[in-house]
Amino acid sequence: MNQTVSEKELTALERFALLASRAANAGVMSRVTFSRPVQSDGDVKTVVTLYSDKGELMLRCETSRVDGKVIRKNRAAADSHELFAELATGYKQGNLTVGGAEAQYMVSKKGKSTLIGERAVESAIESADGSGSRDVRVGADDKKRYIWTESESWLSALGISDKNGRVHDKRQSKFRQINRFTELLDDVYDDLPKEGKLSVCDLCCGKSYLSFAVYEYLTHIRGREVDMLGVDRKADVIEYCESVAREVGEDGLHFVAGDVSDETVYERFGGRVDLVVSLHACDIATDIVLRRAVKLGAKVILSTPCCHHELYGKIKSPPLSFITSHSMLSQKLTDAVTDGLRVKMLEVEGYRVGTVELIDPDETPKNVMIRAIKRADASTATN
Repeated sequence: MNQTVSEKELTALERFALLASRAANAGVMSRVTFSRPVQSDGDVKTVVTLYSDKGELMLRCETSRVDGKVIRKNRAAADSHELFAELATGYKQGNLTVGGAEAQYMVSKKGKSTLIGERAVESAIESADGSGSRDVRVGADDKKRYIWTESESWLSALGISDKNGRVHDKRQSKFRQINRFTELLDDVYDDLPKEGKLSVCDLCCGKSYLSFAVYEYLTHIRGREVDMLGVDRKADVIEYCESVAREVGEDGLHFVAGDVSDETVYERFGGRVDLVVSLHACDIATDIVLRRAVKLGAKVILSTPCCHHELYGKIKSPPLSFITSHSMLSQKLTDAVTDGLRVKMLEVEGYRVGTVELIDPDETPKNVMIRAIKRADASTATN
């Protein structure tokens, strides 16, 4: 950088690149995330992290592309200013995290660029200089990598992480759950239509953590145009979710207060959708969701049931009394029978169905996902 140019004369983008470079070379940079690409036909997101290789500070760059591929490159931290300046020109948003401080640059729809949090990050860099407390990982693969980083703006808006991009301690399980669900969606992405706008529903969406994760994945990682609707009976929750969607600028994500059985809810889709997701719809609400997904002709269904009360106490077959006479065993049997019947129903309706573990059962017993993919030779949805 030309040292005769004052920093006040630099653009927000240039100041962000300079700030990120200072953090990297000081060894205190936690993460830099670039999102909202200028061009929609190539890279969709780049995450840069810092690590040490034989005593040398290095940058690990992971770029997600529209076709789902992830390109990984390593660069010396000494080249960080050139790298960050180049990356910043290709994205409309950048987030830099240094310890508990975060700086963000954004480019508005009108082309105006702004940088916020600059002083906080500068202070964090200065306070760490010479202290020896560097936020550097040894090696490039020493911890589990998630699809989502803690600094995602929508995670903060939903109260999962704080404004500095750190997941709240009590939300760590939810963060892992969101990442795991997204990984399972990634596994079946190729079973969705390859072209055109995707229509998606989150039924019995509740606070809609998954709605945002699914929408962000399909739009920002896969680069697809998406029309997504979250449906739930609780009007106050829906109002909250709608406000968050507008806050983070998700124009294709909407919410409606209503009954998932009400056909008028889905008029925007012409009665057909590509993907239906649902997390922990209580008891027979899961069955209603699955039936609705079938009727909508969903290509892919991802549903994680909640409680299984409907059959509990109703399985009174004498040959099974050695199980049903014990409440805990009876509950487990009820769970298995209920989900087994759901799987069979979906198979009859023309789906390939499997059950997978959503998350560690030590964190929640409600961890079975029913994953259904419409067979190519299946007939249209039945009533």
